[in-house]
Amino acid sequence: MPTLAARALVVVLTAAVASLLGWAGLGPLEDASAWEPVWWPLSGFGAVLLVFASRRFWPWIVAGLALGSSTIVLFLEPDLVNLGGLVAGLVENVLIALLLRRLRPRSALDESLLDTVRVLVSVLAGSAVASVAFAVVGASSDRTLLSLWSEFTRNHLLALMLVSPCLAVSIDRDELLLELREHRRNLEWLAQLGISAGITALVFLTYQGVVGSSILVLPLIWGALRLGPLRTMITLLVIATLSTLGTNHGLGSIAARGSGAEEVLTLQVALGVLALTTMVTSVVGRLRERAMALVEERTGDLNMAERVAGMGSARWDPATGRTIWSEGLHLLLGTDPGHVRPSPEEYLTRIHPDDLERVSEDVGRLAREGRAYTLEYRIVRDDGETRDVVLRTATERRPRLHSVFTVVQDVTQARAAAAEVRRAHDELAAVLDAVTGTAILGVGGPDGLVTFFNIGAENLFGYRADEVIGKLTALQMHAPDEHQPAGGEHPFATITTALDEQGAYSEQRTFLRKDGSMFPGQLTVTAQQGPDGRPLGFIGVITDLSRVLTTQEELAESEKRFRLAFDTSPMGMAIVSLEPESAGRLLRVNGALSEFAGISEERMVGAPVGDFLRDGGQLHEAMANIAEMVAGQRESFTSERHLVRPDGGQRWGRISASAVRPDGDREPYLIMLVEDITARKELTERLQHEAAHDSLTGLPNRLHLHRQLERELRERHSGHVAVLYLDLDGFKAVNDLQGHGAGDELLVQVADRIAASVRSSDVVARLGGDEFAVLCPGVPDVGTAMRIGWSVLAALSREFDLSETRARVGASIGVAVAIEGDTGPDLLHAADQAMYAAKRAGKGRVQLNAR
Repeated sequence: MPTLAARALVVVLTAAVASLLGWAGLGPLEDASAWEPVWWPLSGFGAVLLVFASRRFWPWIVAGLALGSSTIVLFLEPDLVNLGGLVAGLVENVLIALLLRRLRPRSALDESLLDTVRVLVSVLAGSAVASVAFAVVGASSDRTLLSLWSEFTRNHLLALMLVSPCLAVSIDRDELLLELREHRRNLEWLAQLGISAGITALVFLTYQGVVGSSILVLPLIWGALRLGPLRTMITLLVIATLSTLGTNHGLGSIAARGSGAEEVLTLQVALGVLALTTMVTSVVGRLRERAMALVEERTGDLNMAERVAGMGSARWDPATGRTIWSEGLHLLLGTDPGHVRPSPEEYLTRIHPDDLERVSEDVGRLAREGRAYTLEYRIVRDDGETRDVVLRTATERRPRLHSVFTVVQDVTQARAAAAEVRRAHDELAAVLDAVTGTAILGVGGPDGLVTFFNIGAENLFGYRADEVIGKLTALQMHAPDEHQPAGGEHPFATITTALDEQGAYSEQRTFLRKDGSMFPGQLTVTAQQGPDGRPLGFIGVITDLSRVLTTQEELAESEKRFRLAFDTSPMGMAIVSLEPESAGRLLRVNGALSEFAGISEERMVGAPVGDFLRDGGQLHEAMANIAEMVAGQRESFTSERHLVRPDGGQRWGRISASAVRPDGDREPYLIMLVEDITARKELTERLQHEAAHDSLTGLPNRLHLHRQLERELRERHSGHVAVLYLDLDGFKAVNDLQGHGAGDELLVQVADRIAASVRSSDVVARLGGDEFAVLCPGVPDVGTAMRIGWSVLAALSREFDLSETRARVGASIGVAVAIEGDTGPDLLHAADQAMYAAKRAGKGRVQLNAR
């Protein structure tokens, strides 16, 4: 099951692309005169996603498609027809997913035509049902069921045909990625894409009427046969997009011949023909490519099989004399295929003189009677070496003798070593049968037949000794994929090479039991030397490694999951050294941490953690934490860190770190998780600022003033704390006569003048309405506070230049200086009383509360 973050990412990305494609379908790809899209790109996008994406992501892909299409429909054109399209799109995607799940089980993900049919049936059935849903939901007095069904069917079917190279041709995700890495084909594709775009521009983006759209079949066939389905689909989509844009803007031969529904239908037919031709060509090209590869593979398999078995084959037509020798037969005879012309006469020249007459009679009898037979004789190779061979034949009649197929097998070594192997077998049998927990096999002869099979081998492989000895080869005891190793060498070439160089061979191999099950085993091979130093046979000792490898695989799987989670995690992750010599150095980082820090992974790896912390206090604390973890005094820590990126951007991260101390000689390290909390920090700071400041003037509000006032009263060290309480005179008249807009503008200018009239250490606050206050900490005496008040009064007495008018207001200011025992509210209330005294005394004055 994908993680919550992975599911959210799939939904967001799918919705974003779906929104873009939906906008394209309702915008650039829509014919303005016909009021319908030429083709609906979202249909093809959804089908391709569902075919190629992992099944576990299907629900989130469908959700993303629904979200993206809903966004476009609801925000751009929320009419009945488009709402019908929204419902139909959801029905289409859900039905395609259900049909693919039903018709295309995991075991059917192959390259057969049946798999292609499953995909096409699922996609077309989903689109067909969706067209009916669209017609039913979107029907109104302006649009009939038939017209809506026709519109949906045409533009959706065309979109599916445009992506059909990837739907009709079976190709898995790994093969797609492999194709994209083929640079030569990519260059060829760029050339094909450029030519296709140029021809499309000539046909559909000009006013010429000579060159028709059918010429585009040529580059599309080129791509379908040589460049693979993905590149072909992209080229086809580029052609469709350019032709649609050109036709919708009145360019090209199709736009010149008509308009409205006729123009759309003509363009759809032209694009459909191109898409159908491309799809058919892609399928044919794919089948041809697979057939050629299969022929080459089977030919290679045959040659390898003959080389492994030490045999060769030939086909002879007695009527025409036409003869074909395999590579294995040339190898067996020691002949050069480039200089020897195969024929029965040429073969007979290599028969040992003592056997030539007998073999010639048998060949003649074969030509006359057409009877298959087996013959043993000797041949003389071109290098003069004599070999014992066995010849077996098979004949074919149509109705006369049409051809003879011959297999020649070298049995020289088998015969020469048979006696010695039997003797060695007798000597070893008594000793080896005493070992019951380990399989011990004796192998001899050129065919690798098993000559000894101890009780331990019977227990491990499930065979009785009489079922194996002289009947099965050692190769048959191995897994099938070890019969034909890469490079064309003999399956046991590595064993013989190791025996020649080191005298023994030991390696892990996979073995096959009688019941068909396989198991891993450690194979150790030694050779039995003959009097001349040549090996007479081999002794193989096999130990079952199933339990050991299962443990290793579980460990490897665990490590693989960790690497995958580390590299793909949306949260920043790092591995930090805890070795005393390199403590704090980054050993590995993931992409999310690199993006968070704004520094490439290459620069971060190997650098100390402190290089990315600009604040000295944070650096000291971080290194202290690491030092404690190196010393084993703590195992984890969590903290918040402020990071300044190289581009000047600032980030906040929540760091969680835990120490890992492996057993054995492995050095300890630190796993560090970094969560980006920048947005949360910024939101907190903004909310705190908004809670403490006036939204109109930007000045601190009453709450902020009270906090500041209490702190000044509590922490003052020199001078006095004074408060000026200010109420505007005449503001109501401006607000009533000129409007609230003018009143707000006046308040902003008043705030600016007050702030400009006080000291830099003073705090100006708006208490509400037309009331302001000024906190003056550290005033030496009452006179200073009064002078500040008169300075403010003078600034406010000047005329205000508003946007629509001019205005004058005055102010009544009350001044209070803190006395022993005053609290913030006490001091503010005293200033408020002084302000009211100033108003009663005639306004426009500064009044001191002389307590």
